[in-house]
Amino acid sequence: MEKLTCTQGLIIVASMKAIFLADAHLRNVQDTNYQVLLEFLNQQKDLDALFLLGDIFEFWYGYENVVFSAYVPILETLRRLSAAGTRIVFVEGNHDFNIGPYFSQELNCRIMTEPGIIEWDGLTMLLCHGDQLKRDPFYALLRAFWRSHPLKWLSWLVSPDLVWRFGIWLSNKSDKHKADRTHYDPTPHLTAEAKKQQGRIQALICGHYHYPLATEYQSVRIVALGDWIHQFSYLEILDGRFELKSYSPAHS
Repeated sequence: MEKLTCTQGLIIVASMKAIFLADAHLRNVQDTNYQVLLEFLNQQKDLDALFLLGDIFEFWYGYENVVFSAYVPILETLRRLSAAGTRIVFVEGNHDFNIGPYFSQELNCRIMTEPGIIEWDGLTMLLCHGDQLKRDPFYALLRAFWRSHPLKWLSWLVSPDLVWRFGIWLSNKSDKHKADRTHYDPTPHLTAEAKKQQGRIQALICGHYHYPLATEYQSVRIVALGDWIHQFSYLEILDGRFELKSYSPAHS
C-alpha cells in the first residue's frame, strides 16, 4: 500500500514505513540504552507506525493519572511522534503490563495485552512479546496474576513509589538487563508457532528472546527483534520490505 499526494500537479508516491523494537528494559534516563533509544526515536521522520513489542520498560504498572517519573522523557518522545502522525502499537511484555490510560488517551496508542494478528500495509502479521510461546503453565498463572483485578485494586491502595521500588526489586532478581543472551536461539519455538499459524499469517514478529533473528518457515517470515540493551536492534518494514537492523549511536 502506498500513500499518494498531489503537489502542483505532480503525484508524489510515499512509501509506508514501520519500525518494530522490543526489550529496552529502560530504568534511568542516564543509562546508555535509554539515551540511545531517545536519540533513535528523535531521528525518526515521516514514520507511519511504531510497534513496541514489550519490555520497553524495566517495570511499568499503569495508573489512572500517574506515570513513573523515570519514564517522562521517553513518554514525551512518544507523544511527539504520535502528534506528528505516527501510529503507536504497544504489545505488553512480562515487565510492562496494565499499560493504562496514558498510552491509550495521551498517545492514541493501540494496546495489545495478548498476542494478536494485525494487518499492516497489506501484510497479515502475528505480533507478540514472545513470553507465551513456551506454553509454560506456571508462567501462565504468574502472568495472569500480574494482570488480575485484585492486584489492580491493591495497586490503588499503595503508593506508586512503593510499587516502583517493589517492581525494580523484582526485576533485579532477573539478570535480563545484565546478561547478553544472544547465545540462546529461539528458532524452535518460533518455527513451531509459525507452523501452527500457517495459512493465517505472512509474518511472525516477537521480542523477549534478546536474540536478533530473521528467517522464514515455508511462507511465513519470522523475526525476533533482539534487544535495545546490547544490540540496539530493530525491524524496519519499508514499503513491504523487511530489514532487521542495528542502530549505531552518534557518539558510540
